Amino acid sequence: MGRILLDSAALDDAAWASGAGFVRGITTNPTLLRRETGDPLGHAEKILATAGFGELYYQPTGAYGDAAEEAESAWALDRQRVILKLPATASGAALAATLASRGARVALTAAQSPLAMIAAESIGCSAVIPYLDRALRDPHTDSRLLRALAEVRRKATPIVAASVKSTAQILQAFTDGADAVTAPRAVLEELLQHPASLEAERRFAAEYRS
Repeated sequence: MGRILLDSAALDDAAWASGAGFVRGITTNPTLLRRETGDPLGHAEKILATAGFGELYYQPTGAYGDAAEEAESAWALDRQRVILKLPATASGAALAATLASRGARVALTAAQSPLAMIAAESIGCSAVIPYLDRALRDPHTDSRLLRALAEVRRKATPIVAASVKSTAQILQAFTDGADAVTAPRAVLEELLQHPASLEAERRFAAEYRS
């Protein structure tokens, strides 16, 4: 079943997501968190409280020095809802494996090759996170990256498509095998704005007022 996630670290976006009905979690990254705060862990705690639902994907930012310690602290905020994002690199995979062995939910992010799926499933990751728009623009990455990831998948490891810039890319992501898509609020707000749907809503609302 496809899931929609919000890609944002803004508290007002988290509050919007809580009432949207179709948003099932929130993803953040160091860039998004830096725009909002100098204390990413404290801010992540506020996001969890504001959203009050679903999962929060947290990637160590470097704001506190040691990535492993920051990941541990983020996990401690909510051991059920926090999924730790680690880069699909040798060092990221090593930290992901250590955290997973202790019971943390982890995901490999920037998974720009199907080899990342193989590594993620060997680790026991809760997800892999490819960057869709970047894959479409990068000549060194398969433009059908999501399909390539899905083709080598042997377990039920979810593919969470990130770097999604439009509703057309959301549709493409799910068509190509994504299990979830994360996108900014502005893109998600366009999902249910088809003119025919809006007109039908207006007509039904006016039916007994005429």
